[in-house]
Amino acid sequence: MEIIEFESKEIKLKDLLKVLNLVPTGGIAKSIIKEEGIILNDEPCFVAGKKAHPGDAVIFDDYKIIIK
Repeated sequence: MEIIEFESKEIKLKDLLKVLNLVPTGGIAKSIIKEEGIILNDEPCFVAGKKAHPGDAVIFDDYKIIIK
């Protein structure tokens, strides 16, 4: 699993995936999160607009994203 550190005060999960180029568009990120989910702090999350904050950990595919 690749670990990525990302600095932000807060960012929506769909925007995080888009900014890191893990998906081509925010719309695709939104669909993936709503249908398949994403792991936020070891819990499944299906809300694309949920915000991640410093200290949060997001797992998507083979990436672990640490928000700093």
